[in-house]
Amino acid sequence: MREMIIEELFKEKISEAKQHQRNEGEVYVTDLVRCPLKAKYELLYPELKDAEAYTPSFILGDLVHKGLEEFLKEKFNAELEVEGAKQLQIDGKTITLKGRADALTNDYVIEIKSSRADRGLPHEHHILQLRLYLWLFNKSKGVLVYITPDRITEYEINNPPDEAEVLELVEDFMKAKNAPKFKWECGYCTFSVLCPRRMVPNDNK
Repeated sequence: MREMIIEELFKEKISEAKQHQRNEGEVYVTDLVRCPLKAKYELLYPELKDAEAYTPSFILGDLVHKGLEEFLKEKFNAELEVEGAKQLQIDGKTITLKGRADALTNDYVIEIKSSRADRGLPHEHHILQLRLYLWLFNKSKGVLVYITPDRITEYEINNPPDEAEVLELVEDFMKAKNAPKFKWECGYCTFSVLCPRRMVPNDNK
């Protein structure tokens, strides 16, 4: 039997990635909640970045997103995969901060997360991501939805950052001040095989 379903899943994943190419002067919300070196390595080593598209856990997360998004559209009349952008002035340069929210309603920004583990929810980087979306879309209320093998739950996030905090995060990203941003990132990073800033669990940094 020809594996047409799997083939189409992989094709769609790669096609989506190619549609979101980074332009000069653009920073993504997701850049601000992860290691700043990852964005650099994605440009230098696109083959490694594309390899992530074939990871079953990534595809599973995408399918969970799509299913819940359709539910939100049907039950809450939510707008899906909404893109937003705002311009910032940093060191005399215009930087465009861009992001794509999973779903928007009249009152809420909704962000969906799937996870293999149920510990430590809600995660710090997910909270920051949703807070940045609140700022980007001029909303005051957000909902972070988690789907794990053990639990389906949600957290309301109601504290968007001010522009000063956003500027600081963008500047930190552009200067790669904190790499990695979180110690645990290296254990999940495709680029850890070549990164000089790689950290292992017993690092005392």
